Amino acid sequence: MTIHTTLPTTHSGLRRLSEYFMLLLIAVLILRAWYVEGLVFSCRTMSGSMAETLLGTHRRVVCDDCGHRFVCGSDIQPIVPLACCPNCGYEHNDLKTLPDVPGDGLLINKSIFRLRRPRRWEVVAFRHPQHAGHVQIKRVVGLPGEKVQIRHGDVYINGRIQRKSLSQQRATAVPVHDAGFRATRKPTPPLRWQGAGSNSQWGSCGRDFAHPATENEKTIDWLEYRHWRRLPIMLRGFDEDECEVREQPVTDLSGYNQNISRREEQISRTAELMLSFPLMEASGAGGLFIRASDGSEQFQVRIDPGRGCYSVRQNDKSLIPEEELPHDANNLTIEVSLFDRQFLLAFDGKVVLAWPYCPSQPNPPPSSRPFAVGVQGLRVTIRDLRVYRDVYYTHPVGVRGRWGLDEPVALADDEYFVLGDNSPISDDSRTWPQHPAVPDKLLVGKPLAVHFPVRKINFGWWVIQVPDPARIRYIQ
Repeated sequence: MTIHTTLPTTHSGLRRLSEYFMLLLIAVLILRAWYVEGLVFSCRTMSGSMAETLLGTHRRVVCDDCGHRFVCGSDIQPIVPLACCPNCGYEHNDLKTLPDVPGDGLLINKSIFRLRRPRRWEVVAFRHPQHAGHVQIKRVVGLPGEKVQIRHGDVYINGRIQRKSLSQQRATAVPVHDAGFRATRKPTPPLRWQGAGSNSQWGSCGRDFAHPATENEKTIDWLEYRHWRRLPIMLRGFDEDECEVREQPVTDLSGYNQNISRREEQISRTAELMLSFPLMEASGAGGLFIRASDGSEQFQVRIDPGRGCYSVRQNDKSLIPEEELPHDANNLTIEVSLFDRQFLLAFDGKVVLAWPYCPSQPNPPPSSRPFAVGVQGLRVTIRDLRVYRDVYYTHPVGVRGRWGLDEPVALADDEYFVLGDNSPISDDSRTWPQHPAVPDKLLVGKPLAVHFPVRKINFGWWVIQVPDPARIRYIQ
């Protein structure tokens, strides 16, 4: 049977155009409802209180010595003429003539906290308790009904230290040293990663550190990290051809805060560090060792590539007698951290051990040699050794700290205690004059992503801003 219809079997050009127009109209209406009227809005970071998670107005520097790229806040005046590289300590990087780069542009999700409450260590946007017209961005550390106190750089809730997951540690980690960027200007400082002892067979080239296979399977040949400070010229001797360094523990100084002067007693030393590197090659019979110390406790990881297993010890105590590696040791990314008095070990981003501990002595002095990588018999190549530190929460510089520093502060059932990641300069729950907490009703939403970071390019007298896709990122 044949059915006849008057409907056209193909769309005319006019009909297709009408359909495209309707789809465009629907998309505009959805975007208006989602972006303009309710669920998402955008704002720009103006200060460096959350650096380096979020950047305020800043200047981008490439170290004239090691080539390391870093940022310096420029929202606080006056701007110092020279910047010190946080990676190698070179102090003659021009800062005065560099252009200002606007702060990060953010997308804020307004609806998420209608469905759930903020979580600890989550970044939130809220209206300032004393200036409702100002939207601020901070990190939640205290939840409703809790008692909050800051002690020795850490957050304590109801008297107990609060520990972070691996993803939370990565979100707050501050770069300390990247071995891929090396100082070359004379007087050249020593490498921070060095073989321990004159007979060490560790060698380096570019981003790589390598150790040949040896027949001696009883002695561990250690490659040690030594944290030193490159002394300013005024503190050096008369011989300018020699670079003087002072070995000391890692501090909470930040390359971002070049315009902030801090007295020596305001600078805090920290043992809450992280080591990250990929194991590029491990062959032969023997073991690879990673040592981490906070100045009191010492942890040691042993990896046996031949047998495909690993073990962990704390001092003389076994934490993991022997476990199987997730895959072949070659191209295995290893992360070890001592954040928040917790030893954490991860392979390829998967945590295999998170061990809370208490130091055998209260508040031990941090070590200037917190990490080491050792070889026993193997042929090994490792790359991109990077050291980070945790945020060290402390008294703010130049502003009175009122809340949660000397004694705990209690939160009501609808209040949150918030802190900036750049603790020395952040105006947050520690410093507000009337009350330390953010009420639930002042929450605006959750920052989702940095969506419009820019960089400036000089063309003679012209300076133009262009998008920087490399800095578009999700906010943790």
